[in-house]
Amino acid sequence: MNFAAHYFTRYKSLPPFFREKPDEGLEIIVIIPCLDDEFIFHTLDSLERTDTVPVGIEVIVNVNSGEKTPPEVVERNRLIFDGLKQKAETGFYKKFRLIPLLVESTEKKKSGVGFARKTAMDEAVRRFASIDKPEGLIVSLDADSLVAKSYFQEITKAMDNRSAECFTFQFQHYYDRSVYPENVITACRLYEIYLRYYRLALKTFQFRQSFSRNGGSNLNVASARQLNENVDFPFAIHTIGSCFAIRAEAYTKLGGMPPRQGGEDFYFLQKAVKMHPVYEVREPIVFPSPRVSDRVPFGTGPSVRNILEKGEYLVYNFELFSLLKAFYGLFPAMEHEEVKERIPSVILDYIGADTFDAILSECRKYSSSSKAFVKRMYDNFDAFFIVKFLNTFNDSGIYPLIDVMDAGRILLNYYGIKASDDVYERLMLLDISS
Repeated sequence: MNFAAHYFTRYKSLPPFFREKPDEGLEIIVIIPCLDDEFIFHTLDSLERTDTVPVGIEVIVNVNSGEKTPPEVVERNRLIFDGLKQKAETGFYKKFRLIPLLVESTEKKKSGVGFARKTAMDEAVRRFASIDKPEGLIVSLDADSLVAKSYFQEITKAMDNRSAECFTFQFQHYYDRSVYPENVITACRLYEIYLRYYRLALKTFQFRQSFSRNGGSNLNVASARQLNENVDFPFAIHTIGSCFAIRAEAYTKLGGMPPRQGGEDFYFLQKAVKMHPVYEVREPIVFPSPRVSDRVPFGTGPSVRNILEKGEYLVYNFELFSLLKAFYGLFPAMEHEEVKERIPSVILDYIGADTFDAILSECRKYSSSSKAFVKRMYDNFDAFFIVKFLNTFNDSGIYPLIDVMDAGRILLNYYGIKASDDVYERLMLLDISS
């Protein structure tokens, strides 16, 4: 049976757009949702300028709109699609085959970037399935992003790691002062500081640091060494729609991209890390736009707009990450020890003592090894748990939100790095190297 047959039987998807098989040498399909965005042609030009790689590449651009999309936007969409179709038919791009889709009048409850991304990714799965290539890579990009010349070289190098099913890419917003006003660039830099602050704060949860800094648990040295070698904190990844890739078969096993109107990348990738190893490309190869937008509820566009409107950017208090670090650091010991009294009270109160006892009992009962126990605990206390816990204190005076620049300095200090005015640069370098 074809690796994708079960997926298309079980999960809803639009009908196939194409019937002809792609070239047998196809290895990479880049998918790009596009709504009323003429910048897509700059994105494609950027892909055309990349260094040549010895694999077949296709780029699917899904020009999409919903049943409530204003008529003038629909018309601009059609003009964009016509331009893409012309370039595709004339073979304008030499580094890849361009495949434009036009998807209109999507029902309101589905219409959005999540459904647009899913539609393109589903079509990519069909194309890989038609040539029986479950390891083919589906790369997600956005219509307002540029890529590095080494984009495909870095991706193909990552693909060589056959144990990895999911991939994330480092990024840096491009700050072209000839295009974007200084206040927009400043606001976006603050948002980028937050993205790196959040990921690096989660990176402090690694067991290797927990054992070395906290004196360890009562596990013996061999067990601790095994955990240090084999168990990383899985949720400390960037979850950006323009900066990830996944193999076709792995995508189907995850049930596809959720058709959300925003945040689909976070939900998909945090689900992915529970099932598949994640390979991080640490070289910045994607350069998203810093522009203001209100098309989606999350991400760069709305964050930049909110920063400009409020004149400040307040983020999660680092003390909350310290409490979470202490909690996750106890996971190895929880397998055999009673450590509830060592769990920070604010976390145990949030979970509920009875709920925690039930979860712990189940994890102990159904885990065949220490590694399996820790993984099962992660599955229960995952990235969604972390976000919900952190958001509990948004309006609380106990652990108040703090200015993002102060948060960046606190985090750098934790890592032993002094920073004054160069928080952005130092956090970026630390994030790339971690």
